[in-house]
Amino acid sequence: MILILNKKIPKAMKRNHLYTPIFLTLVALLMPAKVTAQKVNSLYFLEKTPFHTQWNPAMAPSRSGIGIGISNISFSFQSDLALNDLVFPSKNGEKPYTFLDPQVDANAFIAGLKDVSSLNINTSIDIFNLGIRILNNYFTLHSGISFDAGIGVPKDFFKLFMLGMDNTNSNTQFDLTGLNANMMSYVKTGVGYSMKLGQIFSVGINANYLEGIADMRMGFDELTIDAGQTKWEVTSKGYIQMAAPDMASFTYNDKDSWNGVDVNTKSLSGGSMPKSGNGFSVDLGVTAKPLPFLTLSAAVLDLGSIKWDAKYIQRAKSNGTYTYEGEALNDEAETSMSSQTLEDLEEMVHFTKDNSAEAYSSKLTTKLNIGAEAGILKNKITFGILSQTGFATEGNYEDLMLSANFKPSSIIQGALSYSLLHGNMSSYGAAMNCKLLFFNIFAAADYIPFKYTPQFVPINNSFYNLQFGINMMF
Repeated sequence: MILILNKKIPKAMKRNHLYTPIFLTLVALLMPAKVTAQKVNSLYFLEKTPFHTQWNPAMAPSRSGIGIGISNISFSFQSDLALNDLVFPSKNGEKPYTFLDPQVDANAFIAGLKDVSSLNINTSIDIFNLGIRILNNYFTLHSGISFDAGIGVPKDFFKLFMLGMDNTNSNTQFDLTGLNANMMSYVKTGVGYSMKLGQIFSVGINANYLEGIADMRMGFDELTIDAGQTKWEVTSKGYIQMAAPDMASFTYNDKDSWNGVDVNTKSLSGGSMPKSGNGFSVDLGVTAKPLPFLTLSAAVLDLGSIKWDAKYIQRAKSNGTYTYEGEALNDEAETSMSSQTLEDLEEMVHFTKDNSAEAYSSKLTTKLNIGAEAGILKNKITFGILSQTGFATEGNYEDLMLSANFKPSSIIQGALSYSLLHGNMSSYGAAMNCKLLFFNIFAAADYIPFKYTPQFVPINNSFYNLQFGINMMF
């Protein structure tokens, strides 16, 4: 790790040109490499949506259908920070500026942060979907690929690259222990069955085989920096591990320090999907219609895990305190990192090869859906309430949605929703399902932004999701 001591640098210049690359490089380093896969809940009460059994296995569409490639595509983004926490409108009408701009009060910005700020992304694509209705029975066959990734950045990391050394003290301490990242990609292939039990109840089940493509995670028991004027002492006790096929491997520099992941796509052969783990999950659902205008429903989704094969696991760890020294040029010197940011970061965490990797399992985020829907005007208009609880390894979340659903005919259905996520963020959503001859098109979002910059960039939401698809129904 290369540290240089320069003559006093203006804080604005230091913030924009010296510490910014550290933050951006870390994000670039970790993100491609937690997220909770989450379908758009605004579609929950639109029962004519193709393959509606993915929201609740007991809620089967009235028609058979098939979809390939673009049958069901979803994307979600969640963060502790909304874009307007990071981007500010210009007072003179010019382009907006970011939180790194010198006119931003860095201390005020940092004071508003949580101890650890998180950013999560999930994408899923259904490769194939088939649903067949036979009288009161509905059979499904489905296969799709999911990608989840997340990063957690501690408040002191923002202090490090925005404020740097504190001129009033000879030493400044930064606690980066909360720094973490994870990524998981897998293929889910399964079959499902739902049936009616008399006039009131319906039950359903999906059984899924999970092919783990890759899993990567990083965390620390301790990561601190004691930054002095002439040297930095970094205590790093953490790990980074990856379960991945032979096409991906950890690389190390001549000092035996971890310096990234090398991916060799030429090793792919035969067009088959590489895998490094296997697992199983199940979805269970039930509905009850005690009155003609009232439907109650409950479902448990993604109850399962993936076990990663030990022969595909690579691991590096750190456990010690390391000293990095620079050269003092004068009494007004301030410590900063060199432009070789990526190399600096890799050496700072000081990961070295660890041959003790063992097989481990990754649990999916299990979701509990409990809903109720009441209709008027012969159920042409209904009102629904859905409670969703997610049980993740990193913690649980709660989402409550209120929905007004419009079902004037079998050709078109629509919904307007209002969601309360984690009890402290609310947003409006909408969904549409339309059947044109043999084609069915649906699109939905739970967290629709209403505030944009002149460049049409949404700035008031910290959560976004989108789901859409085109299928054939007959």
